[in-house]
Amino acid sequence: MDPSRIRALQIGRWRLKYRLAAVLSIPLVVAVALGAVRVTTQLDEAQRSAALSEQTVVAPALLDFSTALVSVATATSLGFTPKNATSDDVTQSVATLRELAAGTDLNSDVAVELDGLLADGDQLYAAVMNSSLGVDELGRRTTDFLVRCKNLFRDLFDLFENHDALVDATNLLLMWDAQLNLLDQMESFRLLSTNPEAARLLATNAMNTEESTLRLLRGSGLDTGQIDGMLGDIEARRRLIENFTPSRQFGEDLRNAMISASQPYAEGIDSASARIIGTLEELADETRTAATRDALLVTAALVLALLLAIAVIRSLSVPLGRLRDNTLAAANTELPAAIAAVKDGADIDTVRLAPVGTDTDEEIGELSRAVDSMNTQALRLAGEQAHLRKQVNVMLETLARRNKTLVEQQLSLIESLEYEEKDPARLQSMFALDHLATRMRRTGESLLVLAGTRPRTRSGPAPLGDVLRGAVSQVENYQRVQIGNTPHGYLVGKAVNDVVHLVAELVDNALRASPPTTPVRFEFSSAVEGGLLLDIADRGIGIPRDAMEEINIRLAAGENADVDAPRQLGLFVIGRLAARNGMSVRLRPTFDTETNAGVTASVYFPATLLSEVHTVQPTVMTERPRRLRTEELPSLVPSTTPAGGIAHGKHRG
Repeated sequence: MDPSRIRALQIGRWRLKYRLAAVLSIPLVVAVALGAVRVTTQLDEAQRSAALSEQTVVAPALLDFSTALVSVATATSLGFTPKNATSDDVTQSVATLRELAAGTDLNSDVAVELDGLLADGDQLYAAVMNSSLGVDELGRRTTDFLVRCKNLFRDLFDLFENHDALVDATNLLLMWDAQLNLLDQMESFRLLSTNPEAARLLATNAMNTEESTLRLLRGSGLDTGQIDGMLGDIEARRRLIENFTPSRQFGEDLRNAMISASQPYAEGIDSASARIIGTLEELADETRTAATRDALLVTAALVLALLLAIAVIRSLSVPLGRLRDNTLAAANTELPAAIAAVKDGADIDTVRLAPVGTDTDEEIGELSRAVDSMNTQALRLAGEQAHLRKQVNVMLETLARRNKTLVEQQLSLIESLEYEEKDPARLQSMFALDHLATRMRRTGESLLVLAGTRPRTRSGPAPLGDVLRGAVSQVENYQRVQIGNTPHGYLVGKAVNDVVHLVAELVDNALRASPPTTPVRFEFSSAVEGGLLLDIADRGIGIPRDAMEEINIRLAAGENADVDAPRQLGLFVIGRLAARNGMSVRLRPTFDTETNAGVTASVYFPATLLSEVHTVQPTVMTERPRRLRTEELPSLVPSTTPAGGIAHGKHRG
């Protein structure tokens, strides 16, 4: 896998807003999932209740069909011919039941059972109409048909889960059980003509069972006042059986009593079916309403949770982002500017930093105040460092000026002794002592540069050649220096001392970095905008590219450069002197031969520091160069010796 993708999957590398979003999204997703499950369950329950309600519509039609068919069978078993109206009822109820079964999404088991029940009903109706069954077989087939009807009702009702629907279904089945006792009574009525006592006993038992079942329904949801009437019908049938007289009128009365007893049952079962259907439809509506309500609540809760999550994320990420931006601005701009102002001498009490964060009491506010405190401490530390640096600079300046005064006195004394000395050997020693003191004076002037003090400048210009010779006079082994083509011209007085010091430092570095037998060459060339370019080339071991680039950066920094190490003090002084006079210094590899890996220091003199510049023939210096005085440029008399140098005072030996 790509390492960048692996890093992207590491939580520790995520931005804060993504971490907060991940943390807050988990409970939101769980809440949405639970809400969706609840709403889906309610919708499924509503759909199931609606389906059960549709299936229950079949119950009244099945009741009508069974009642019509049983009425025909009852009349036939009692020896009566069915009326045309009763036959039409059977035909119409069958058609209605088939139509409802076809248009209703019934349970598969219920649909199969209903198809079988309709087939049995058709066969029973055909047998009744054709009188192809005996009385006993007709009674058995009728009983079997009613039992199958009851089982079908039970299969329908077993799918219910609602308590009210189950209670109404139980009452409907009780009503159905009570109705089945009518068949037992009809069976017993057939024995009245042959065995009246047995018939009365069987009928009484069946009516007692019917009565006890109906009393269970008294006061239930199905009891709308008809239960007492049905109990009265049972008493009427009892009296009719007790007063049995074998006559046609008795048969008509018994038939009418049985048919009239079946009507309340049909009405009760129809009422129970209607109550069940109403309960299921109401349950479906309530469930749908609850699902809609819960969906709205879940959606509202989700929206509120999202808004709260966004608010929490913003309450953390926005202040942190503001704190980050303000801290970066303070670290990169405001704090460096304030520290620079303190370094330039501004009073630390007058330098103020704007607060970086929020003014709250929670952790982000505390962090903001901690950053403010850290910036204040950094500014205070910068003030202390500036004060310490100022004290060090004052000490350096004091020591440098005292040392310079002593060196100047020493040089004056040595110079007076040189003019009076006649012995060449001692005069040469005095020259060496004079040269050593001159180098000591340059070291003191370097201390003044480090202290940030500008030395006294000349009021008049100086020839470029004399400036180079004055610089060479301040280094050891000056005999190895070769001055090439030096143009005729002058350097303005204000830059003479600094240029002499700068070139002396560069020449000193070149001499120290090259073998003692190799020369260091000066070479002038024209530069842009009327300036001059002085190249000081050595044949030393060179400088690595990375180190040279770092040195050039320090040289270009000028006044803003910091002293990195004591061994780089010379480069620091060079950079400051160049920046002070608008000059630039840059190091580069020499590569003037295949074996030379030395370094060339290029010094750019802008036209503002030059006057009356034009090229002349090069001169060769063989004698000790004469140093420049700090006051007005004295009269310099070129030597007529082959060396072409400028003598220091009068030539000795």
